[in-house]
Amino acid sequence: MVDYALKSWCEISQVALRANVRALRLGLNPKATFGVVVKSNAYGHGMVLCAKAFLNAGVDWLIVNSLDEVEELRQGGVDAPIYLCVQPAPFEAERVVESGARIALCSVEVATAIAAAARRQRRVVRCHVKVETGTNRQGVSDDELIGLVHSVHRLDGLALEGLTTHFADIEDTTDHRFAKGQIEALAAAVSAVRGLGIEVPMVHAANSAATLLWPETHGDLVRVGIAAYGLWPSRETYAAVLQRSGDAIELCPVLSWKARIAQIKEVPEGDYIGYGRTFRATHAMRIGIVPLGYYEGYDRRLSNLGHVLVEGIRAPVRGRVCMNMFMIDLTHVEGVCPGQVVTLMGQDGSEAVSAEMWGDWLSSIHYEAISRIHVNQVRLLRTQEGALCALEDLVSDE
Repeated sequence: MVDYALKSWCEISQVALRANVRALRLGLNPKATFGVVVKSNAYGHGMVLCAKAFLNAGVDWLIVNSLDEVEELRQGGVDAPIYLCVQPAPFEAERVVESGARIALCSVEVATAIAAAARRQRRVVRCHVKVETGTNRQGVSDDELIGLVHSVHRLDGLALEGLTTHFADIEDTTDHRFAKGQIEALAAAVSAVRGLGIEVPMVHAANSAATLLWPETHGDLVRVGIAAYGLWPSRETYAAVLQRSGDAIELCPVLSWKARIAQIKEVPEGDYIGYGRTFRATHAMRIGIVPLGYYEGYDRRLSNLGHVLVEGIRAPVRGRVCMNMFMIDLTHVEGVCPGQVVTLMGQDGSEAVSAEMWGDWLSSIHYEAISRIHVNQVRLLRTQEGALCALEDLVSDE
């Protein structure tokens, strides 16, 4: 096998990222804080790298899913406001205070633990009480809401900064009656709290779909996720936006995933390819070995189904995707040599393999396709003109 410095990498386009931020910002309520979700390694794009790029492009807040992510951003030099949108555990209280993060809150027990830690550190933690409006995931019911708000209001070390909720099905349909009911439920919760004479500085619910669909949901903060990375939340959202306004903003995919062909083999007619002998050559074939597999995030469900781009030509996957490699048919692609670049996701010439296409292949959604790009053994590589090379996976000497 040829020993190349790079086995695989992702390119993150600063041009596309800035264009998405600009387009989304133009549609915002001018009073709304612009938050972007960078959880789960920025949906597979590289969290610290993208966080800094988003902030440089004009984003106000970063939104994450875990305290570990808050700490990784802080250690990476990010000092911008960070909202931890999942309630932390009581045993994380000291770290929460040290991190300076805002937090989602739906438990008196957690509120009490964090308030005590904040007093010990002589700091104040800003809290956003999460209201249950129909998703039945995180959140407090109407019966619990007032008690929790009173606790936050009276506990030294805490400050009530906002009330929030999360939509259940806004991306999944063009019938948004349920989502509108959730908006009404959140508004009722806000009225109940303000009726007690307690100030609620921020009210927010808008994810990517709501941000694109309804300016009236923008409130005091939008929590834009997948749209910031240049992908529509769903076909239904795109259709609903067109139906509503007759036009839709252009979103530019930020990520391209590439690799190098490690080896090329001739396969005689009648021979099998890969584990389980799931593919048999019906003619003499030339196959390329791509040195990554389901461990790195190239899903096993793409076996004998997906395709990549080589020299702007589609090359289908042949045989089962292995843990650390998969095979592609190069019989119809002339002049390919080991070391040649393969595009797993992104554009090559006039052809493209999109995240949405991956979602269809996987009988899933594009969120899964991008967020499962495996980055446990990657690092920032270098800055390129017009793009940041975010993810590097080095070939071993084996």
